[in-house]
This record gives sequence, structure tokens and C-alpha cells, in this order.
Amino acid sequence: MQITNVHERTIAVPADRIGELLNTLASDNDMFWPHENWPAVRFDRPLQVGATGGHGSGPYTITSYTPGRHIRFDFVGGGRNGFHEFHIRPLEGGSSLLRHSLDVRLPLIALYWWYAKIRPLHDAVLEDLFDKVEEQVSRVAQPQVWSARVVRLREQRGLPVAKRAIAATAMALAG
Repeated sequence: MQITNVHERTIAVPADRIGELLNTLASDNDMFWPHENWPAVRFDRPLQVGATGGHGSGPYTITSYTPGRHIRFDFVGGGRNGFHEFHIRPLEGGSSLLRHSLDVRLPLIALYWWYAKIRPLHDAVLEDLFDKVEEQVSRVAQPQVWSARVVRLREQRGLPVAKRAIAATAMALAG
């Protein structure tokens, strides 16, 4: 069964500012992934094509990387066949679009897990990621609040149920 899931947010800063954050993914100074509240992304080598790793949901390999603009991860094993990716696109007027797309074929038996247990967490981590990115370069108008279902699923996985604040890093990017 094919699953397609897309999240996107328009952020009122140039794409280069968001791209600089993307380029820190999985580093010791990761300013992109919301590791404050979710398992961190780790790879077996620096961010580059061929690096394999993930964030606890099964491994994936970087199959395309254009620094500051795009990164694609293809799933490895687990019966999943597909990819997920981030795109950063400049928009007219100096804003940018940050988009995450998931396109994966799952075995029929895995559909229950996707809809019941994984999708709510997947959607929450992406909205937290968008909040984190936007908070560092602009202002988040309506930060995500986890639903009772997300809190319950986090509790079942042994993850903290209280959200930790994501402090905007004092860096040149925020200036």
C-alpha cells in the first residue's frame, strides 16, 4: 500500500537562512532536527550521499543532497520501499517554503502501525521541526501543541510527555 504524506510551511526569511539550518542536520550542533523532544538523527558519517542512519524508526540512506536546498533519504529494509525528503524553495518577496514529503510503499500488515502508532508521531515531529526552524529565524505564530494521542504514544514509547522548550540558539543566523 502506498503512503504519501506532505508537510510544508512558508517562512518569512530567505531560503539561504533555512538552508544553513538544514546543513547542520545530525551534527553536534544540529539546529534543524527537534532533538530536544525527539530521538536525534544520527548517521554513520557526515551529511553526504551514502550516509546511513536515522532517528529510531529504522534506517535510511541519503541518496541526494544539495546543501542548503534539498536532502532525500531512501528507506533501508523493514519492508519499506520509498523515501522521504526535505526541500527548501525560495518564494517571491524573500520568503521560503520548507517542505517534507514522504512517499513509501508498506506491506499491508504495516498499515495498521502507520495509521495507529506512527503517523501521529511522524506528523508531530515534523511540526516541531518546522517550529524549531522558524523560531530561529523569525517568529512562530502558533507553535504546535501535542494532542492527547501523541502524548499517549510518546508515553508508551518511554519518551517524555512534557515538551521541552527549544531555545533559539544565539548565532549569526538569528541576527
